[in-house]
Amino acid sequence: MNDTSEQVYEEVARMFLKRYKELIVGKYRRALDEQRYKSLVVWCPYARELRDSAKRLCVIYENAAWHSAVLETLDLDQIYANVDAMPRESEEEYADNLVKELLRYFKQEFFEWVNTPSCEGCGENDQQSIGGTKPNSEEAQFDCWIVEQYKCNRCGTITRFPRYNDPIKLLEFRKGRCGEWCNLFTLILKSFGLEARYVQNREDHVWCEYHSQHLRRWVHVDSCEQSFDQPYIYSKNWNKSMSYCIAFSHDTVVDVSKRYILQNALPRDQISEDDLQFMCTYLTKKLRSGLDDETIYQLANRDKLEQLEWYPNKTQKQPTKTHEGPGRQSGSAAWKAQRGEDGKRHE
Repeated sequence: MNDTSEQVYEEVARMFLKRYKELIVGKYRRALDEQRYKSLVVWCPYARELRDSAKRLCVIYENAAWHSAVLETLDLDQIYANVDAMPRESEEEYADNLVKELLRYFKQEFFEWVNTPSCEGCGENDQQSIGGTKPNSEEAQFDCWIVEQYKCNRCGTITRFPRYNDPIKLLEFRKGRCGEWCNLFTLILKSFGLEARYVQNREDHVWCEYHSQHLRRWVHVDSCEQSFDQPYIYSKNWNKSMSYCIAFSHDTVVDVSKRYILQNALPRDQISEDDLQFMCTYLTKKLRSGLDDETIYQLANRDKLEQLEWYPNKTQKQPTKTHEGPGRQSGSAAWKAQRGEDGKRHE
């Protein structure tokens, strides 16, 4: 092939790439179907849940002042010393090791799991739940929607356990269950400049995902379990039944259920599949509307690669989907059994 022929092919390739980019970006620049969206959120409760979750979860962690507060609070010298000591094959793997160290540090040294709080009177942990109540004025300042109450079996003191949703309050409070753990850990990942998103399971569990440049994909991250890249643990190890798993970030809302629901699938009857896809696409387009064309194009390509993970062709190596392991590690035995997350089959 002579130089002239190569130049012709290169020019044709550039032309097709330019047209392809225009096609992809054009899909995002098209007018949104506002009527369909408004209609869905009026008559479909799950569509309203998605809308409300997106309004909060897609924006709350994009706060530079909060990022600074996190970095001022955590023991950065220890964290980075441990990361530097970890083996790695390439510099891109450094960020993966950082996430693994943050998981270890957060679970083992920083945050506390609370089944029942210690008594505010005698300090013992021998209490019984007496139900929930509304937050007082001080608690309500920190996105607290419910306060659990416990009565001490020894001294009779009533102890309040506020369920805070403000991540910066949690940076000080440092205790809770999966909601508080995921809430603050998502902010921590973002504070380190890592690309992260919050995953909401309709059956009452939440976790994170982190985009690994080393692995070229989104990676499952669960701070409660100190779990990295183990998306099978819920349906396999916990034997948890699930229907929907939706991921939220500053530029994406996407149904990631296929990554996590490998067995024990519950009926997906809260919204039609077509309407769910529409909601995710609508919300994603809204989030990306202010981005430049090249960024939109790159994000669209990444979306497509993620979809290919869930629909591999016959020539691709299939990921192993059979794993043996313990049930849920965080939480009391009774609490895990009540939620059907202890690895046992519950009829």
